[in-house]
Amino acid sequence: MCVLCYELAPEDHWSDNAVMGEPTASPHRSRHRRTRILSAVLAPYGLTVSDPGSGPHRVISDRKGASEIAAALPAVWQAADRLGSRPVDVLDPVLLDALAEGSA
Repeated sequence: MCVLCYELAPEDHWSDNAVMGEPTASPHRSRHRRTRILSAVLAPYGLTVSDPGSGPHRVISDRKGASEIAAALPAVWQAADRLGSRPVDVLDPVLLDALAEGSA
């Protein structure tokens, strides 16, 4: 993706103004929380997520050095499926149990 397309992608996210029932949470805080959640979900698939800090973009990377820029949540899942060793299943009971244990 060229830098112009990267910067012109939509920036708003429906959850930017609410974090865990806090309607006045800052967009930065919401963004950081979403990135942490994505990191926890994608880690078992051998993937990492980084936030360049501008726009809604995340960089999805595998352990071999391949990366893709994802401009929205659907693009994150698509990039993860292309980069991962197996398709991401966010409803996988094993994944959900691991996430629940990590948040306890």
